[in-house]
Amino acid sequence: MRNNFFWLAACSGCLLAVMLFLAVSRTAPFQDAITWISKRAQSAAVFFVQSITVAQIQSDYLGIKSADSALASAGKVRILIVPGHQPYAGGTEFGGVYERNIVVDIADALAGLLTQNPHYDVMVARTKTAWNPVLQSYFDTHFQEIEEFRRSQELQMEGYLASRSILPPVDRVYHIAAQTNAALQLYGINKWSSENKYSIVLHLHINDYAGRSAHKAGTYDGFVIYAPDHQYSNAIASKAVGEAIAVRLNAYHATSTLPQEAAGVVEDQELIAIGSNNSVDGAALVVEYGYIYEPQFQQSSVQSAAIADYAYKTYLGLQDFFNDPIPTYGSMSFPYDWNEVTALRGESGPGIYALQSALHRLGYYPSSDDNFSDCPISGKVGLCTDNAIAAYQFARGLPATGQLGPQTRAALESDIAAL
Repeated sequence: MRNNFFWLAACSGCLLAVMLFLAVSRTAPFQDAITWISKRAQSAAVFFVQSITVAQIQSDYLGIKSADSALASAGKVRILIVPGHQPYAGGTEFGGVYERNIVVDIADALAGLLTQNPHYDVMVARTKTAWNPVLQSYFDTHFQEIEEFRRSQELQMEGYLASRSILPPVDRVYHIAAQTNAALQLYGINKWSSENKYSIVLHLHINDYAGRSAHKAGTYDGFVIYAPDHQYSNAIASKAVGEAIAVRLNAYHATSTLPQEAAGVVEDQELIAIGSNNSVDGAALVVEYGYIYEPQFQQSSVQSAAIADYAYKTYLGLQDFFNDPIPTYGSMSFPYDWNEVTALRGESGPGIYALQSALHRLGYYPSSDDNFSDCPISGKVGLCTDNAIAAYQFARGLPATGQLGPQTRAALESDIAAL
């Protein structure tokens, strides 16, 4: 790994920070500059040399191999998609729905979208039953090297933390520690992906939290993306990719209501998947698409539509990052044939999921007084759906019944087709 770093000298660093701040914000009072410097000084004691930059990844997408591009690969961006946890083991579960299986379906759907674009070279790390043979072989034949790599990175970070060269995290989210074998496999993925010049590594997960009753739906909902601690060598590029994906996810889904995750993209120093102990060169993210007990995961008839949408939004976010956007804010669930959908209270299924998505795209779901946490795109009719349909009907000059009849279906189809 790239372990070189620059010390931030107290005087020269602060002077440079003042100059940069005043250059960016010419009218800011001097006291604001001092406050800004103080915060920066507290947040980073050492800067690792960047192992990858935004410009390098974007140049690779365009087929431009710069002289300093460490991870360029024949004019393609190499992306490793890692469904969270291990085949047959690990991950959260609720109502007979297993995280480790859902994330494979999202990974496969995302890979299917990415491989249609010739700018990408994509690999999925595992299926529901086995690791990709390339990775399994690496785990088997490089076990000792992976263990030595893990220990050396940990010892190095212990030294930096002890000397205050790296500052420890604050207000962090508690994560369940990976079992020994799983942790070694994650370090193996970090080592292998760096050796094989993968520019982006996406670890896909479904969220949960410690202390939730195993038989009850929890308190929190929404997505979050974890990016490496800002002091790490892959932090800047990782956060840029994560923010682009988060914007697209947030177009149809709430950000997490767990307070520490509310920002949408959250730094973390200890998650192995995104480079704990500065252990991965490429941009790395953990994408938590939602909480396992949320209805879009629990309703079997809706799950496939939600999976397709999560993959699609991730793909759109990557395209935005590469300044090659797909000009749509739609959903994979529509257009939809709503002839069999009545939207009666309690009705659920892919038609309702598509209806909620379409009403959101048209600006009626959720209402201006609500948000996605109050009114998620869940695939199940409730008061939020009733109100959105009625508001749409009123705006279109139709009887505001809150249910779908022939006129409302026809209007929806026409309006969606016109987008």
